[in-house]
Amino acid sequence: MRNVSRSLTALALSLALFSSSALASFQPIRAEQSFADVPTSHWAHDYISQSYTLGLMSGTGGGQFSPSAQMQVAEIISLCVRLRDIYQGGDGVLDQSGEHWYDSAVEQALELGLVTQGQFDRYDRPATRAELAGLLAHALPETEYGAINQITALPDVTASTPYSQEIFTLYNAGILTGSDMYGTFTPERSITRAEVCALACRLALPETRETLSLVVKPADTTVRATGRKLYVAGIPVYGVVDIAGKFYIPVEALDDRNVFSDSSFYASEYENTLSLRIPAYYYGDVTVPVLNFWAAPPGGHVMGTAELSPLVLQVKEAEFRGAIYTLDGKYPMVSLDALGAVADGVNFRLNPESTPTLAGEDDLAGGPLAGLQRSTDRETVTAIHDYLVNTLTYNPLVSAPYGTTQATLDKVEQAFQQAEETYSLPNNVTLATKYGICQNYAELFRTMCIRSGIPCIMISGMGNGGSHAWNQVYVDGEWLYVDCTFDDPVSSKPTLNHTYCLVGPDVMARNHYWDGEDYPMPDQYDPAWEQLDPNNITSADMFRKCLVAQVMMGKTNFSLRTTKSGAYGGIACLYVDYEGLHWSSARGGYNKSTGTYDYQVEYW
Repeated sequence: MRNVSRSLTALALSLALFSSSALASFQPIRAEQSFADVPTSHWAHDYISQSYTLGLMSGTGGGQFSPSAQMQVAEIISLCVRLRDIYQGGDGVLDQSGEHWYDSAVEQALELGLVTQGQFDRYDRPATRAELAGLLAHALPETEYGAINQITALPDVTASTPYSQEIFTLYNAGILTGSDMYGTFTPERSITRAEVCALACRLALPETRETLSLVVKPADTTVRATGRKLYVAGIPVYGVVDIAGKFYIPVEALDDRNVFSDSSFYASEYENTLSLRIPAYYYGDVTVPVLNFWAAPPGGHVMGTAELSPLVLQVKEAEFRGAIYTLDGKYPMVSLDALGAVADGVNFRLNPESTPTLAGEDDLAGGPLAGLQRSTDRETVTAIHDYLVNTLTYNPLVSAPYGTTQATLDKVEQAFQQAEETYSLPNNVTLATKYGICQNYAELFRTMCIRSGIPCIMISGMGNGGSHAWNQVYVDGEWLYVDCTFDDPVSSKPTLNHTYCLVGPDVMARNHYWDGEDYPMPDQYDPAWEQLDPNNITSADMFRKCLVAQVMMGKTNFSLRTTKSGAYGGIACLYVDYEGLHWSSARGGYNKSTGTYDYQVEYW
């Protein structure tokens, strides 16, 4: 119960006693009594004083009241019997001569129907607040609990809460008020003698009851990783998260080529709807490769705080609102209930009409994960980044550095042939050969982050003038970029960089372009950029605008001089969709001999 201020004075309580709405039976029967442990400054002083004069509560001896002591079940039952006795014209004095001081009170409570046989395991233990409500709501006839509030929901009281109906009766009667602006009740906590005095006064003296205007408590939307799996057609998927006690699966986990074939699970977003196409059946005798998982996300690991998405989830023909959460507008996590998943032990199942034959493969990405977990998400992300950069080499069959011999190319091709005889899933093939392209780096990074309980998505765009893929990862409450491919340059000797590890959009924009709100270029071209001095560029933003301006003016050969050599670079900004930007190819970069960026551009 809330610590009520002493705005309700003893005088107000006395006046309330004789008000027309007071229950006529409850009159002072004892003179006021001061208690050494209840100073006038105590929040419940007036309630304790009034409860004593009405004969509802007594002291604990030696001039003490013990306001912070816990009330036992027997004491609550005795109070309720006393309330009923006084209400019916008695004096409230109870017989305490039995084997236990409370035997007579319990017997009367059973006769009055206030309690039932076996309702409590013990009478000499502290009562819970829920048990108090269950007893107090029946102490007087039902007519004495008229509603003055309209409370239909409480943060910690549900239909499964013991005595939930009685709790709401007392809230709506203005007897219970909760412990905060939300009306939090804490039903399992014990209750003190001072708190019980406040409730006894409000029950006996209706004028002292409180009208409530509760604030709706925001849901706890902390996203926590779980080690649970969602089985879709028997195919296990890690990534299930817990939000406010309900379970969700990130769409990114379902969009994994290493779990599903491209056609088995499909997600698309259009207008204000996120549509998921779940496999309904498999044609014929289909064999689907699946991972024999070696590592699960750490259960309970906090991933961030989610917000409810305005997107409508569409599954088959049904639409669900309030079924999607995101992290700063990204990484949609959809309700397993809305998907139709059913619990299967600690895991969940989503079964189509028919299931394929499953062929298990080793989990080559999960194997090293246990050794890559660190004390913080930032450190774990860096460890995964370093593992991939140190393990993989950019596939020379796609982009061979100058001087690559045919023998090397033959060796790589043979490695792929051998890996594909053993593995079907892309991550396994990549790790088995230790060669990959940008998509392989990005998919592996995403898989390993999600399996570590760290939200991660893939980004598609342009890098160094060609199609490229990299990642965004949610660390310390913000989305940061990671490009393992660019930190593992095509080279004849191993190189580990951290240039593009956990960086913001300004760093990425040096040689990346993506269609995102955080790409640091205006959506509209400004002719004023043509007045920028190409020989005195002082910032990355100025560099990008000046570069675009040179191409907009149709220049085929030009140079840009920056105040800091090698600080900017990249032509990704040319991929912004500006009207009139008609170029077909652009080459060039930083020239150490001149200290300039030199470019050659061809047009349509």
